Amino acid sequence: MKHNIIYIVSICWFSIINGQTLENYLQEAEQNSSEILAKQLQYESAIEKVNEVGSLPNTQLGVGVFAQAVETRVGPQRMRFSASQQIPWFGILKARKENALSLANAKESEVEFVKRQLALDVKLAYYELYLLQEKQSITKTHVDILDTYEKLALNELENNRSTMVDVLRIKMKKNSLVQQLQTIQESIRTKKTTFNLLLNKPVEAEVVILDSLAIKNTVILESQETINNNPKLQQLEYMETALQQSEIVARKEGNPSLGVGLDYVLVAERSGISMPDNGKDVLMPMVTLSIPLFSKKHVSKQQQLRLQQEAVQQNKTTVKNQLLIALENAKNTLKNAQESIKTQEENIAQANQAKEVILAAYQTAKMDFEQLLAIDQLKLEYEMQKEKDIHAYFSNVAIVEFLLKN
Repeated sequence: MKHNIIYIVSICWFSIINGQTLENYLQEAEQNSSEILAKQLQYESAIEKVNEVGSLPNTQLGVGVFAQAVETRVGPQRMRFSASQQIPWFGILKARKENALSLANAKESEVEFVKRQLALDVKLAYYELYLLQEKQSITKTHVDILDTYEKLALNELENNRSTMVDVLRIKMKKNSLVQQLQTIQESIRTKKTTFNLLLNKPVEAEVVILDSLAIKNTVILESQETINNNPKLQQLEYMETALQQSEIVARKEGNPSLGVGLDYVLVAERSGISMPDNGKDVLMPMVTLSIPLFSKKHVSKQQQLRLQQEAVQQNKTTVKNQLLIALENAKNTLKNAQESIKTQEENIAQANQAKEVILAAYQTAKMDFEQLLAIDQLKLEYEMQKEKDIHAYFSNVAIVEFLLKN
């Protein structure tokens, strides 16, 4: 795969006046998202874990009272106080902290991925609503046109310049469009509910969609920024680093651990005897060494972690290939949509010209309603296809941003 990828660095999406509409929805969705909040709390918890694993084990304190005094030369022992601290092998605490920090970074990448995914879902839902809105507008316009044709056909029928078949054909076509219009309106209602749920808002909240999405010249530049910036891949990178640190910890845990301590023994005086150090208390520093004679479990743990690292590396390859495939598909769809929009605009212009020819012929001859309906049907299809292409264009711009956004 090429390391340099095509990235869209400049796209004019909306007019200046209405340019913030979608941005406002995106901000609202991020602020209201319970999933993002949950992931953020998990990240903060993982950060706290760094402090936990970087701390020494608990200090052990002990107090003992002799049930039967132990006689010594300087007097009987009455009570013993002890304190000890276990110290892990050199570098273990640092490796544990780095492991926990890598896991926290992986959680942070997960937060970023959820934010990107939510933004993509909101954009796609927004553009879907825009498409339905435009379909509704186009369909209404054609229903109005058919109303005009119906009146004209009835008028011509009275003048014996059309037939009842023409009137019925227009009525059937209009009925079909009215039914499509009802379907579109129901789809809009459902999509608005979905959109509000994405924003974690009441389902009946008003949704404002732009009247038009203006596509202007897109500047395509080479960028050194690669797909590796996608948080999904970054998350796997941090997971691999965390496993490497875990392997270091497992290896160091196979080394001895050191302990230091101090015992203090209260000694009572021997009665009736005068001697040096009579009743002198005992102070005894201690050093302990914990030796892992049976290290098989540590070797096994290291092998498990190496296998897990290989699994993460394979996952990275798979995810990267999937992202690259999605990127290529999005860029290809984007390019095709741009070309198709131009084609549909030409077809619509030609359909309008053909309609003008038919209407001009009506001045001197009988109205050909069959031809007129056929041209209007073609124009309807071209207009619908143009809106689908606009929807495809902006949807795939959103996908490219999801994949490549810094």
